Amino acid sequence: MRVRTAKKLAERIDLYYFTRPRGMRRWRLLLSLALPIAAVLWVSVFAAAGNRTTYSAGPVSSAHAFTEKTCEACHSGPLDPRTPREARGSAPLFRAHTSDAACLTCHDAPAHAANQPPPPNCATCHQEHRGRVQLAKTDDRFCVDCHGNLKTTSGEPKIARDVGRFPSAHPEFAAVKAGARDPAHLRFNHAVHLKDSLRGPAGAEKLECSACHKPEVVRTATSVRPLRTGLMAPITYQDNCARCHPLFFDERIEQAAPHARPDAVHAFVQQALAGYIQKNPGDINKPDAAFRRVPLNFPRPPEPPARNAQDWVARRLLSDERLLWNKTCVECHDTTTPAAAASEPPAASSGQSVTLPVYAATAMTKQWMPRAAFDHTPHLMVKCGECHAAQASTKTSDVLLPNQSVCATCHAPAKGAQSQCFECHRYHDWTNAHPVTPSYSLTDFK
Repeated sequence: MRVRTAKKLAERIDLYYFTRPRGMRRWRLLLSLALPIAAVLWVSVFAAAGNRTTYSAGPVSSAHAFTEKTCEACHSGPLDPRTPREARGSAPLFRAHTSDAACLTCHDAPAHAANQPPPPNCATCHQEHRGRVQLAKTDDRFCVDCHGNLKTTSGEPKIARDVGRFPSAHPEFAAVKAGARDPAHLRFNHAVHLKDSLRGPAGAEKLECSACHKPEVVRTATSVRPLRTGLMAPITYQDNCARCHPLFFDERIEQAAPHARPDAVHAFVQQALAGYIQKNPGDINKPDAAFRRVPLNFPRPPEPPARNAQDWVARRLLSDERLLWNKTCVECHDTTTPAAAASEPPAASSGQSVTLPVYAATAMTKQWMPRAAFDHTPHLMVKCGECHAAQASTKTSDVLLPNQSVCATCHAPAKGAQSQCFECHRYHDWTNAHPVTPSYSLTDFK
């Protein structure tokens, strides 16, 4: 029988095993040496070939894709990026963070507001290397960081101090707050113009919103197609009103008066009457026939016979202008100085002169939300009445804009349509932009 004592068993144990790597320890040592060496060799091969993708933070935005292989175009270190490449020496190049100077080389972006606190640098909000994205589409958190508790360097802010994410923490639009009024000096009734049987030049008709409100189109000589601004084209008398509301002023004259200043209308009417009676001298005392052309749908008051052509023109001028100033024009326009009423006998024989009215400027609002950007083009598939309650509007003072809840029907995180700040608001005031001085050549981006 063989007996193994504890001493004999202990002699089998290698007391120096910890000095020699074995098993997993050996592989761990080998991999810890081999992998860094392989990584360095791999990066060196790409660097020698001029390819920097191995140590890039990721793809740049679509607008900057042309600079993806020339990191130093933006990562220029402490040097001004407009410094010639041969004069940059040993600058840190692409290892440095992008400076504002690098951005301003191509984008001379104006400041947000004159009284804003020192703004963060460009890269704080416009973050690159996140794929082929648009840098202008910044995350809401960058906006809310300031506008959640807005501070200014001087004075009170002219906008809401506490603005959060739309729609839950966004204040109601200022244009539709309680008490908001349309400031236009124009008498217009939407409900009347949208009724089913409206009297038009060819009989009864039904107007749609698109009959008057059309997207504004800008045509340039170099554009492939007409460009839309996103706003609706301004309403004008000639384009939108003249078809149904011509300014006829006399049964004998086939021409309508121009939609112009009262002095120009006065001169036109006087010239038209003088020209008519010169061609038709026998009509001086000819009675007027019954006439039903709007607004000439009532008989003239009886007058003594005119003595001559000059007297006839003076009588007709006074009567026609009384119709224009006191009935036709005031249907739509407010006067600051009303026209004097005509008296008998006519002004020509009594020595009275015609007082021309002064009409208040219409002051129609072209853009209701100047601090936001709205584009009608992607919304044209929706019926106008879904957002604008014009069907029941009887006053010009009614503000027919949708409120925040109407927009949130589609524009909300759970609805699918974009609802981030950049969708409606622009950070930079591009109206104050300055021309950019060219700084690069084509070879800088090879």
